[in-house]
Amino acid sequence: MSFYIEKIIVTGSGKTDSIIELSNGVNIIYGPSNTGKTYIVKCIDYMFGSKREPIDISTGYQYIKIIVRTQCGTITMSRKIGENKIEVSSNDNNVPSGKYATKASRTNYDKTINSVWLSLIGINDLHLVISNENYKKQILSWRTFSHMFMLTETKIISEYSAILSGRDTSNTAVIASLIFLLSGQDFAETETKDTKEIKEAKKNAVKAYINKELFRLSERNQELLAQLKENPNIDIAVEIEKIMAEISTNEKRINSSIEENQKILAQLYEKNENLSECNVLLNRYDELTTQYDADLKRLNFIVDGEANLNASFSTHCPFCDGEVVVKKNQNYIDAAKSDYKKIKLQAKDLESASKELRSEKLSLEQEIGTLMAKKKSIEELIGKELKPQVFNLKEKLSVYKDAIECQKEIDILKKLSEQKTADMIENDTDEESELKFKVKEHLDYSFINELSSGIKSFLENCNYDNLLSVIFDKADMDIVINGKKKSSNGKGYNAYFNSVVAIVLSRYMESKAKYSPDFLVLDSPILSLKEKKTKKPSETMRNTLFENIVDNQKGIQTIVIENEIPEINYKDANIIHFTKEKNNGRYGFLLDVAD
Repeated sequence: MSFYIEKIIVTGSGKTDSIIELSNGVNIIYGPSNTGKTYIVKCIDYMFGSKREPIDISTGYQYIKIIVRTQCGTITMSRKIGENKIEVSSNDNNVPSGKYATKASRTNYDKTINSVWLSLIGINDLHLVISNENYKKQILSWRTFSHMFMLTETKIISEYSAILSGRDTSNTAVIASLIFLLSGQDFAETETKDTKEIKEAKKNAVKAYINKELFRLSERNQELLAQLKENPNIDIAVEIEKIMAEISTNEKRINSSIEENQKILAQLYEKNENLSECNVLLNRYDELTTQYDADLKRLNFIVDGEANLNASFSTHCPFCDGEVVVKKNQNYIDAAKSDYKKIKLQAKDLESASKELRSEKLSLEQEIGTLMAKKKSIEELIGKELKPQVFNLKEKLSVYKDAIECQKEIDILKKLSEQKTADMIENDTDEESELKFKVKEHLDYSFINELSSGIKSFLENCNYDNLLSVIFDKADMDIVINGKKKSSNGKGYNAYFNSVVAIVLSRYMESKAKYSPDFLVLDSPILSLKEKKTKKPSETMRNTLFENIVDNQKGIQTIVIENEIPEINYKDANIIHFTKEKNNGRYGFLLDVAD
């Protein structure tokens, strides 16, 4: 980026300075009507040398000033409304300070504002471009091509090309200026004319080429017609509609089966958790039963031992060897019997609880088995029935779509044949036209091709409905969508398409042109889409248009003016909002002017 506008300042005696600060990236300025948004565009155009006064001086504002940041410094330009001189104050060594005339002129070229703007993009010398078919020349000026990157609110809704000026008399100069920006070629030297023999040889070569192309198109047409005959004689559109309905039904069944399978998985998880708890409890019950059996055996042994003892007996003390008389104690037997009965009851209760738990475990295992069978049945339904059906339907749909594509290609071949035939006739009758300068013939094929591809990619990214083809028609210097000229649309679509052309052109020039302004203004690209009588793009197209601008305008200062903007992520974009409310934010551009 060789320059960008950093500030726009409007001043007047006794008036608050109205300042707009801009970034070198994307700038979005939005707010209701009559808040001065378009004043900003007009002020910039006024500093480009326009004669039209941007602001009514009855507002009290009288001076327009812009601050331009360059790679080597800062330039301040100031112009009083109604005057034809611009005061330039510069600390960039490439642009001298002083007063500059607003009108482009060959005489005293270096003292015109045109020379300043052109020098900012690397054009330092005076250049002439061809302005009509008779090789008449005019000065290359900034205003000859500024409309390409400065789409005002009237230009943006125009049914005519965004690249051309709208005045047929100046279109040769406009295209010649574009060619100069792209390649640096200004056609300063008149080209040598061909002799009659060379012209005739060229015409014969063109004729031979066209005949060859017509033969090739005929052969391809025959192949496609044979391919169409292989398909049954049915209404393909109706069949496609039926297949789409069947696919939709099957996909709904698949989704429903998947949801049911997920519910079964949740139930299986719960049942397995419960089964795991049952197994843990059963293990504990088994351990407790074993413990009870051991306790019962121990108590039984104690009772039997006490019962078989004599009433009393004597023995000797192991320490003093004195006689010790041991008497039988009935209390041991009674205590043991009591413990035995208690444990016996507990063991019986444990056996009952264990039995119930085993029954519950069996029930859970049966339920799990049922759920697993159901799950397997659903998976087989999806895998062996529904999905194969959808696959077969899509295969059938593909065949029908191929048939439609064949028919479309046949239609295109017919149009191409008609065009080739017209070219043949034009080639045979073209005599004097070769003596005239045809500026469009000098537009490089790669430029036209890449512009068409770029616009198509842009529209695809913006989800443009039913997009089949995009051609940049060199004859009109405008786009043809799906074989339909842009001019056949209403204002809403015209604004949208003109914005797309300007954006893609600015990106192409930024990356490939020898001289690129790297500057773009779009005044109300989607405002006119609100008109009830105008066909309008979808909300998605509005959003994606702004998303594409925010994400991909690298290296190009872009200013978008709009009443309302879509709710998207504006990331690093500089957002300026005019509220038209005195106590809420900034009312409008001119700080001392309100309705």
